[in-house]
Amino acid sequence: MESQELSFTLAYFAFSLCFVFTPNEFRSAGLTVQNLFQSWLGSEDVGFIQYHVRRTSATLLVHSALPLGYYMGMCIAAPEKNLLYVHQVSTYHIYMALQSECYVTVTESRQHQFSPDLASPTEILTLRVESTNPNVKPFTISVNSSEYAEFRDKLRAPIRNSANVVIHQTISDLFLETFRAQIDLNPPYRLPRGQEVESCIGCMQTPANTKLVRLCTAADTDEDSECEQCFCRPMWCLSCLGRWFASRQDQQRPETWLSSRVPCPTCRAKFCVLDICTVG
Repeated sequence: MESQELSFTLAYFAFSLCFVFTPNEFRSAGLTVQNLFQSWLGSEDVGFIQYHVRRTSATLLVHSALPLGYYMGMCIAAPEKNLLYVHQVSTYHIYMALQSECYVTVTESRQHQFSPDLASPTEILTLRVESTNPNVKPFTISVNSSEYAEFRDKLRAPIRNSANVVIHQTISDLFLETFRAQIDLNPPYRLPRGQEVESCIGCMQTPANTKLVRLCTAADTDEDSECEQCFCRPMWCLSCLGRWFASRQDQQRPETWLSSRVPCPTCRAKFCVLDICTVG
Protein backbone atom coordinates (compact mmCIF):
# COMPACT_ATOMS: atom_id res chain seq x y z
CA MET A 1 0.00 0.00 0.00
CA GLU A 2 1.39 3.42 -0.98
CA SER A 3 2.05 6.15 1.59
CA GLN A 4 -0.96 8.25 0.53
CA GLU A 5 -3.33 5.33 0.89
CA LEU A 6 -1.72 4.21 4.16
CA SER A 7 -1.94 7.70 5.67
CA PHE A 8 -5.61 8.01 4.73
CA THR A 9 -6.39 4.51 6.05
CA LEU A 10 -4.73 5.17 9.42
CA ALA A 11 -6.37 8.59 9.76
CA TYR A 12 -9.82 7.24 8.85
CA PHE A 13 -9.42 4.26 11.20
CA ALA A 14 -8.51 6.59 14.06
CA PHE A 15 -11.43 8.89 13.28
CA SER A 16 -13.88 5.96 13.08
CA LEU A 17 -12.60 4.50 16.36
CA CYS A 18 -13.04 7.83 18.12
CA PHE A 19 -16.45 8.41 16.51
CA VAL A 20 -17.73 5.01 17.69
CA PHE A 21 -16.31 5.11 21.23
CA THR A 22 -16.57 8.92 21.57
CA PRO A 23 -13.75 10.27 23.77
CA ASN A 24 -14.24 13.52 25.67
CA GLU A 25 -12.52 15.52 22.91
CA PHE A 26 -15.11 14.39 20.37
CA ARG A 27 -17.95 15.10 22.79
CA SER A 28 -16.62 18.62 23.36
CA ALA A 29 -16.41 19.20 19.61
CA GLY A 30 -19.98 17.95 19.12
CA LEU A 31 -18.92 14.97 16.99
CA THR A 32 -21.52 12.58 18.34
CA VAL A 33 -24.62 11.00 16.85
CA GLN A 34 -26.76 12.67 19.48
CA ASN A 35 -25.46 16.12 18.60
CA LEU A 36 -25.52 15.66 14.81
CA PHE A 37 -29.14 14.43 14.86
CA GLN A 38 -30.32 16.57 17.77
CA SER A 39 -33.19 18.24 15.91
CA TRP A 40 -34.56 14.86 14.72
CA LEU A 41 -34.09 12.97 18.01
CA GLY A 42 -36.14 15.40 20.05
CA SER A 43 -35.94 15.73 23.82
CA GLU A 44 -34.89 12.84 26.06
CA ASP A 45 -36.81 14.34 29.01
CA VAL A 46 -40.10 14.69 27.12
CA GLY A 47 -40.08 11.33 25.29
CA PHE A 48 -37.48 8.99 26.79
CA ILE A 49 -38.41 5.85 24.85
CA GLN A 50 -38.97 7.57 21.52
CA TYR A 51 -35.69 9.45 21.92
CA HIS A 52 -33.61 6.32 22.47
CA VAL A 53 -35.33 4.36 19.71
CA ARG A 54 -34.38 7.11 17.30
CA ARG A 55 -30.88 7.41 18.80
CA THR A 56 -30.10 3.71 18.42
CA SER A 57 -31.49 3.69 14.87
CA ALA A 58 -29.40 6.71 13.89
CA THR A 59 -26.30 5.26 15.57
CA LEU A 60 -26.69 1.95 13.74
CA LEU A 61 -27.21 3.73 10.43
CA VAL A 62 -24.20 6.04 10.80
CA HIS A 63 -21.84 3.33 12.07
CA SER A 64 -22.89 1.02 9.22
CA ALA A 65 -22.07 3.76 6.71
CA LEU A 66 -18.48 4.21 7.92
CA PRO A 67 -17.05 1.54 5.54
CA LEU A 68 -18.81 3.23 2.60
CA GLY A 69 -17.39 6.58 3.73
CA TYR A 70 -13.95 4.94 3.67
CA TYR A 71 -14.48 3.67 0.11
CA MET A 72 -15.50 7.13 -1.15
CA GLY A 73 -12.48 8.64 0.56
CA MET A 74 -10.15 6.16 -1.11
CA CYS A 75 -11.63 7.15 -4.48
CA ILE A 76 -10.47 10.71 -3.76
CA ALA A 77 -7.17 9.82 -2.09
CA ALA A 78 -6.03 7.37 -4.79
CA PRO A 79 -8.09 7.85 -7.98
CA GLU A 80 -5.55 6.04 -10.17
CA LYS A 81 -6.24 2.76 -8.32
CA ASN A 82 -9.91 2.93 -9.26
CA LEU A 83 -9.02 2.78 -12.95
CA LEU A 84 -8.39 -0.93 -12.40
CA TYR A 85 -12.07 -1.46 -11.65
CA VAL A 86 -15.45 -0.83 -13.19
CA HIS A 87 -17.76 0.05 -10.34
CA GLN A 88 -21.34 1.14 -9.74
CA VAL A 89 -22.51 2.63 -6.46
CA SER A 90 -26.21 2.30 -5.58
CA THR A 91 -28.10 3.15 -2.40
CA TYR A 92 -27.31 -0.10 -0.63
CA HIS A 93 -24.65 -1.82 -2.74
CA ILE A 94 -21.27 -1.27 -4.35
CA TYR A 95 -20.82 -3.33 -7.51
CA MET A 96 -17.21 -3.75 -8.62
CA ALA A 97 -15.40 -5.78 -11.27
CA LEU A 98 -11.70 -5.94 -12.09
CA GLN A 99 -11.18 -4.60 -15.60
CA SER A 100 -8.76 -7.40 -16.53
CA GLU A 101 -11.47 -9.95 -15.66
CA CYS A 102 -14.55 -8.39 -17.23
CA TYR A 103 -16.12 -7.46 -20.54
CA VAL A 104 -18.69 -4.77 -21.24
CA THR A 105 -21.65 -4.84 -23.61
CA VAL A 106 -23.76 -1.89 -24.76
CA THR A 107 -27.26 -3.34 -24.40
CA GLU A 108 -29.57 -0.36 -24.85
CA SER A 109 -29.73 3.20 -26.14
CA ARG A 110 -32.46 5.59 -24.97
CA GLN A 111 -33.09 9.19 -25.90
CA HIS A 112 -34.51 11.61 -23.33
CA GLN A 113 -35.65 15.20 -23.80
CA PHE A 114 -34.68 16.48 -20.34
CA SER A 115 -35.27 20.12 -21.24
CA PRO A 116 -37.26 21.84 -24.02
CA ASP A 117 -34.35 24.29 -24.34
CA LEU A 118 -32.02 21.56 -25.65
CA ALA A 119 -31.74 21.40 -29.42
CA SER A 120 -31.54 17.60 -29.42
CA PRO A 121 -32.45 14.88 -26.91
CA THR A 122 -29.87 13.37 -24.58
CA GLU A 123 -28.85 9.81 -25.39
CA ILE A 124 -28.27 7.47 -22.43
CA LEU A 125 -26.48 4.17 -23.00
CA THR A 126 -26.96 1.12 -20.78
CA LEU A 127 -23.86 -1.06 -20.41
CA ARG A 128 -23.81 -4.53 -18.88
CA VAL A 129 -20.64 -5.47 -17.03
CA GLU A 130 -19.88 -9.18 -16.73
CA SER A 131 -16.86 -10.78 -15.08
CA THR A 132 -15.05 -14.03 -15.70
CA ASN A 133 -14.84 -14.34 -11.93
CA PRO A 134 -17.89 -16.44 -10.89
CA ASN A 135 -18.06 -14.65 -7.54
CA VAL A 136 -18.78 -11.30 -9.22
CA LYS A 137 -22.39 -10.83 -10.28
CA PRO A 138 -23.20 -8.92 -13.51
CA PHE A 139 -24.40 -5.34 -13.12
CA THR A 140 -25.34 -2.43 -15.36
CA ILE A 141 -24.13 1.15 -15.61
CA SER A 142 -25.51 4.15 -17.50
CA VAL A 143 -23.33 6.47 -19.60
CA ASN A 144 -24.24 9.64 -21.47
CA SER A 145 -23.42 9.13 -25.15
CA SER A 146 -21.45 12.40 -25.12
CA GLU A 147 -19.11 10.80 -22.56
CA TYR A 148 -19.03 7.37 -24.19
CA ALA A 149 -15.91 8.04 -26.30
CA GLU A 150 -13.93 9.11 -23.23
CA PHE A 151 -15.23 6.12 -21.26
CA ARG A 152 -14.23 3.77 -24.08
CA ASP A 153 -10.73 5.27 -24.29
CA LYS A 154 -10.11 4.84 -20.57
CA LEU A 155 -11.66 1.38 -20.29
CA ARG A 156 -9.12 -1.43 -20.40
CA ALA A 157 -11.74 -4.17 -20.67
CA PRO A 158 -13.14 -5.16 -24.09
CA ILE A 159 -16.40 -3.45 -25.05
CA ARG A 160 -18.92 -4.54 -27.66
CA ASN A 161 -22.31 -3.46 -28.98
CA SER A 162 -25.47 -5.51 -29.20
CA ALA A 163 -26.62 -5.95 -32.79
CA ASN A 164 -29.70 -3.74 -32.39
CA VAL A 165 -28.03 -0.83 -30.57
CA VAL A 166 -27.09 2.29 -32.54
CA ILE A 167 -24.94 4.96 -30.86
CA HIS A 168 -25.47 8.42 -32.34
CA GLN A 169 -22.22 10.37 -32.33
CA THR A 170 -22.34 14.09 -31.62
CA ILE A 171 -20.49 16.66 -33.69
CA SER A 172 -17.93 16.90 -30.89
CA ASP A 173 -17.34 13.15 -31.00
CA LEU A 174 -16.84 13.22 -34.75
CA PHE A 175 -14.48 16.18 -34.39
CA LEU A 176 -12.40 14.40 -31.75
CA GLU A 177 -11.82 11.48 -34.11
CA THR A 178 -10.58 13.86 -36.83
CA PHE A 179 -8.64 15.84 -34.24
CA ARG A 180 -6.76 12.72 -33.08
CA ALA A 181 -6.00 11.69 -36.67
CA GLN A 182 -4.52 15.12 -37.40
CA ILE A 183 -2.39 15.16 -34.27
CA ASP A 184 -0.96 11.75 -35.20
CA LEU A 185 0.51 13.42 -38.32
CA ASN A 186 2.42 15.99 -36.26
CA PRO A 187 5.98 15.27 -35.08
CA PRO A 188 6.21 13.89 -31.52
CA TYR A 189 7.67 15.83 -28.61
CA ARG A 190 10.59 14.28 -26.76
CA LEU A 191 10.69 14.91 -23.02
CA PRO A 192 13.92 16.37 -21.66
CA ARG A 193 16.09 13.89 -19.79
CA GLY A 194 14.87 13.46 -16.20
CA GLN A 195 11.43 15.00 -16.76
CA GLU A 196 8.55 12.68 -15.93
CA VAL A 197 5.06 12.61 -17.43
CA GLU A 198 2.49 13.90 -14.94
CA SER A 199 -1.24 13.22 -14.77
CA CYS A 200 -3.54 15.31 -16.95
CA ILE A 201 -4.84 18.24 -14.91
CA GLY A 202 -8.14 18.05 -16.79
CA CYS A 203 -9.22 14.54 -15.83
CA MET A 204 -6.46 13.48 -13.36
CA GLN A 205 -6.80 9.93 -14.71
CA THR A 206 -4.52 9.61 -17.73
CA PRO A 207 -0.96 10.82 -18.44
CA ALA A 208 -0.49 14.31 -19.84
CA ASN A 209 0.57 13.14 -23.29
CA THR A 210 0.47 16.39 -25.29
CA LYS A 211 2.78 19.41 -25.59
CA LEU A 212 2.14 22.66 -27.46
CA VAL A 213 5.07 23.53 -29.74
CA ARG A 214 4.82 26.35 -32.29
CA LEU A 215 5.22 24.51 -35.59
CA CYS A 216 2.64 26.07 -37.88
CA THR A 217 4.98 28.82 -39.14
CA ALA A 218 7.23 26.14 -40.59
CA ALA A 219 4.30 24.64 -42.50
CA ASP A 220 2.56 27.86 -43.55
CA THR A 221 3.77 30.69 -45.72
CA ASP A 222 2.00 33.22 -43.53
CA GLU A 223 4.78 34.85 -41.50
CA ASP A 224 2.24 36.77 -39.43
CA SER A 225 0.65 33.68 -37.92
CA GLU A 226 -1.46 34.34 -34.83
CA CYS A 227 -0.03 31.29 -33.08
CA GLU A 228 2.29 31.89 -30.13
CA GLN A 229 4.94 29.86 -28.39
CA CYS A 230 3.66 28.01 -25.32
CA PHE A 231 6.19 27.35 -22.57
CA CYS A 232 3.96 25.12 -20.43
CA ARG A 233 5.16 21.63 -19.63
CA PRO A 234 2.94 18.73 -20.79
CA MET A 235 -0.18 19.13 -18.65
CA TRP A 236 -3.12 17.81 -20.73
CA CYS A 237 -4.09 14.51 -22.31
CA LEU A 238 -5.19 14.45 -25.94
CA SER A 239 -8.87 13.87 -25.11
CA CYS A 240 -9.12 16.78 -22.67
CA LEU A 241 -7.21 19.11 -24.98
CA GLY A 242 -9.46 18.10 -27.86
CA ARG A 243 -12.60 18.82 -25.86
CA TRP A 244 -11.15 22.18 -24.83
CA PHE A 245 -10.38 22.95 -28.48
CA ALA A 246 -13.93 22.03 -29.54
CA SER A 247 -15.54 24.01 -26.72
CA ARG A 248 -13.90 27.25 -27.94
CA GLN A 249 -15.36 26.96 -31.46
CA ASP A 250 -18.39 28.45 -33.15
CA GLN A 251 -20.85 25.59 -32.67
CA GLN A 252 -22.80 26.68 -35.75
CA ARG A 253 -19.77 26.42 -38.07
CA PRO A 254 -18.09 23.04 -37.47
CA GLU A 255 -16.38 23.23 -40.86
CA THR A 256 -14.05 25.93 -39.46
CA TRP A 257 -12.96 24.09 -36.33
CA LEU A 258 -9.78 22.43 -37.59
CA SER A 259 -8.47 25.64 -39.16
CA SER A 260 -9.08 27.85 -36.12
CA ARG A 261 -6.83 28.88 -33.23
CA VAL A 262 -7.63 28.78 -29.52
CA PRO A 263 -5.80 29.91 -26.36
CA CYS A 264 -3.82 27.42 -24.29
CA PRO A 265 -6.05 26.43 -21.34
CA THR A 266 -3.15 27.17 -18.99
CA CYS A 267 -1.16 30.17 -20.26
CA ARG A 268 -3.59 31.50 -22.93
CA ALA A 269 -1.00 31.40 -25.76
CA LYS A 270 -2.82 30.85 -29.06
CA PHE A 271 -2.26 27.59 -30.94
CA CYS A 272 -3.69 25.54 -33.79
CA VAL A 273 -3.85 21.80 -34.48
CA LEU A 274 -0.43 21.92 -36.18
CA ASP A 275 1.12 22.99 -32.87
CA ILE A 276 -0.06 19.97 -30.87
CA CYS A 277 2.52 17.23 -30.39
CA THR A 278 2.10 13.94 -28.61
CA VAL A 279 4.70 13.17 -25.96
CA GLY A 280 7.00 10.43 -27.24
